[in-house]
This record gives sequence, C-alpha cells and structure tokens, in this order.
Amino acid sequence: MHFARGITRTVLITRRYAVKFPSLRRYGKGLTGLLWSVCRGILANQAEVEAQGFPMWKGYLCPILWSSPGCVVIVMPRCEPLPTDEYERAAIPLPKLEPPPGDDKADNWGLLDGRPVRIDYDMNYNGCPHDRSGARNRTEETAC
Repeated sequence: MHFARGITRTVLITRRYAVKFPSLRRYGKGLTGLLWSVCRGILANQAEVEAQGFPMWKGYLCPILWSSPGCVVIVMPRCEPLPTDEYERAAIPLPKLEPPPGDDKADNWGLLDGRPVRIDYDMNYNGCPHDRSGARNRTEETAC
C-alpha cells in the first residue's frame, strides 16, 4: 500500500484498489488555498464519475467501483503501470480517444486485465462542455 499525489488529488493504492480523494495541498495562501485544492479534487472526482456515461469512451476508462456522496472519494480497481521499457511499451498501442478525456499523456494510462485503460481522466481542465468548473483551456469547439 502506498500513496501517489497528483495536482488536485491524492491516491491511496492498495493491492486491489485505487482510492482517489482531494489533495490537501495549498494552492494559494491560507484557508482559501486549501479550499481551492479540496474543491478542485472533488470536481476531478465528479468529472471522472460523469465521464463513465459517455459512449465514445466506453471500455477505455478505468471503471469506478464506488463513489461517495458528493464524489469526495472514488474507488477504482488497481491497474498496473505501463512498462517503462521503450520496447515493451511500444508493444502496447494506446487508443487515440477523441476528444481526449483529460491530459493525453502516457502516465494517465494503466493496464487493467492486460488491456490499456485511462486511469486519470479528469475533464476539468480540458475545456469539455460538461466541465462544472468553468475552466476553459481548450477551444469551445471541443465536443464531449
């Protein structure tokens, strides 16, 4: 069992599960910075719960096994990381998802039962029209 930290969330990784909850990092000063961080973590969890319903990503997203009320905590099956060896990684083609759910980078993929799935697909920063935060880092034409 160990912890992994992202920008907005902390993940408790157990033998069988990945438990995602808001990070307690401070982005800004005092209570305001702490509240911003917690809110962003909850929004990230909400985005991943909502993404489960989009048919264009069906089968490519790591499933959510449980979500607390308000999406403060979500639980997913633990995935294996992609191989770090360049040759081994090349043998695992990553699907090109359009529009990409969240940051499209190799670190956001894992292997579930031997097949690649997105393990981090928070849509809050990618300009998705279903984004609850109002953040728009990509063009408004991006359709989810």
